[in-house]
Amino acid sequence: MKPTSPKLGLVLLFLLLIACQKTDSSSTSTNYFKIDDQRHSIEKAAFVNLEDNPVLKDMKVLLFISDGLSFDANSNRELKIRGKGKLMGFIIYSQKNERLKNGDHFINLRPPSEEGDIALGFYNLNWDEKDGLIHYEEDEGPLMLAGKVTVLQKKDLVDLKFNFTTEKGKILKGQYLGSLQKNLIYKTDQIEFEN
Repeated sequence: MKPTSPKLGLVLLFLLLIACQKTDSSSTSTNYFKIDDQRHSIEKAAFVNLEDNPVLKDMKVLLFISDGLSFDANSNRELKIRGKGKLMGFIIYSQKNERLKNGDHFINLRPPSEEGDIALGFYNLNWDEKDGLIHYEEDEGPLMLAGKVTVLQKKDLVDLKFNFTTEKGKILKGQYLGSLQKNLIYKTDQIEFEN
């Protein structure tokens, strides 16, 4: 019987080590986006109304920010992004108020658009508040040409999974499970579109 006890102890120690390793690996953020095999944590997300531009009147932007950035708003609910970090977003056709439609939503680069269609996707791995602008106001950024977002929203929680291809053939994918900051607006009257 004595030889069994040390073997049993070693088996239990081995199982304990495996359990500890599984616990440590799950501590990485489940909210992330990944491009060029680099994983970037998503700390917060917001669903923002775009205002004061007739081209964008039925559009909203779904924004994701990393550590180093934060959402802020003035008394008029106008969105300000503070800090330096990674920023990613989708401009979505939506006439509904503050809710995303459940299901799969695809990039649609050719209007007419349907509820939930993604008009534009963008990201910036070095966003800085001193620039003060969200992508596509002054410069073209990496465009997302194809892909989809899958939405499952229940009450105040939203589960988003996305997978896109950029104009350079890079794959951007990720997921977000959490609440969205809402009731924010972003003034877009400074954006001019070419005819």
